[in-house]
Amino acid sequence: LELHEKTGIKPFWAYSYYYLGTAYHETGAFRKENKLYKSAEKDFPNDPALLYRQAVLALSRGKDKTGDEFMDRYISTLNERFFSEASKADNLGNIYWDAGLLDEAEAYYRQSLSLESDSALRMNNLAYFLIDENINISEGLQLIDKALRLEPDNYHYLDTKGWGLYKNGNYHEALEVLHKSWELKPVYDHELFSHIQEVERALANHSH
Repeated sequence: LELHEKTGIKPFWAYSYYYLGTAYHETGAFRKENKLYKSAEKDFPNDPALLYRQAVLALSRGKDKTGDEFMDRYISTLNERFFSEASKADNLGNIYWDAGLLDEAEAYYRQSLSLESDSALRMNNLAYFLIDENINISEGLQLIDKALRLEPDNYHYLDTKGWGLYKNGNYHEALEVLHKSWELKPVYDHELFSHIQEVERALANHSH
């Protein structure tokens, strides 16, 4: 971004701003994050990825009115791209989760699944949320088992199941499922790698 500013050339894509903004957010540098998005708007007005991050920033700081405005603009961009109602609900769930508003996130994930009740993807997204946030691990495992019956070799879904088994204390079975997920992945997946590491540490501590 500094090089682009020096040369006066617009960055190739909005994700140059998106990823830096996410890093600022994760480290609590909210002022820097907000300033960054204002610069980004000049290069990429109404970019959905940037509107997503702006909504997360506003909502996580308790600025509900501003957050709602960004959400409305974000939904408009999804409508222009002909996203389904279930996809839109899923994306809103992601925003609320990233903003730390778990009740709202859960409501949107459940809405998304109710709109596409036979979708393995919607089952997985709700399952992973319920498991990762320790909200309802048993329901999450039931959902992911249903998703895996539809798509048994989906490495994302296997990761969700392995993570749920680990959270339930089934370390050996969890590691087996996570290793299967690892073998099926098309590219490196850091979240999956971190899950395997955590289960291996738990097993090592358990055996001592």
